[in-house]
Amino acid sequence: MNIYELQHRFNLEMEKHGITDPVMSTIIEDYINYAYQNYITEKYDSLINSVEKFEATERLSRILAPLLKDYSIAGPGTSITTNSPYGYYVAAPADLQYIITENIDINYTDCNGNVSVKRVDAIPIKHNMISSNRNNPFLKPLDDQVWRVNNGSSTVELILYSGVTLNNYRCRYIKKHLPVNFNPTPPATGTMEIDDSVHEEIVVRAAYMYLADLRNNKKEENAE
Repeated sequence: MNIYELQHRFNLEMEKHGITDPVMSTIIEDYINYAYQNYITEKYDSLINSVEKFEATERLSRILAPLLKDYSIAGPGTSITTNSPYGYYVAAPADLQYIITENIDINYTDCNGNVSVKRVDAIPIKHNMISSNRNNPFLKPLDDQVWRVNNGSSTVELILYSGVTLNNYRCRYIKKHLPVNFNPTPPATGTMEIDDSVHEEIVVRAAYMYLADLRNNKKEENAE
C-alpha cells in the first residue's frame, strides 16, 4: 500500500465507527508506526517459537523477508569480558532489532593435539543467570554450546567454556525497520518495508488502537 492508500484505509475504518471527519495525517502516521512495531514484535515471537508449525513460520519468513539479514564477524584473539574469563565482546549489527538464529565457530584442540574448528549453538541467557551464579564453578556452557548475553545495542557478549577460543560469530536477524513517513525524501517511499499482503491488517490494527484511545479519553473526561 502506498502513502495515500494507508491514510485512505485508516479513514475508511473510522467511517465504519461513525467518525466521518478525516483524521490528521500525523496522527495516522503515529498510530500506523505503533501498530507496525507491534506487528513485527508479535511475529518475531511466533517465528522463534518452536511450537509453531512449519507452514506458519514459512509464511512469516516471507512476510518479514525484507527485514531479514545475515551477519558474520570474526572473533577477537583475547577474552575481554568481565562476566567470565572465557567471555568475548563482539560487535553486533548496527541495525539489529531481533536475533532469530545464531551459531558460533570455536577453536579447540583435539585429542591428538591438533587445533581444529567446530560449529556450536549459541544459547541466549539473561544477565541475572550470570550475576546470581557468579561463584558457581559448575554453571558453565556445555561443550556444544556458547552462551550469548545482550550487552547494549552495539555489542553482544559470548561466554565460552575453558580450553576453546572464539573463531567466528554469525546470526540471522530482523533489522530495524524504517518508520512509515507520509512526507518521505526520495527515493524513500515512506511506506512499510514488509510484504504488502499484511499492510491492511496493520492499518486496521492501528485504527482500532486509535479508537480505543478515543474511548479511554472520553471515559476520563466523563469521570472528571
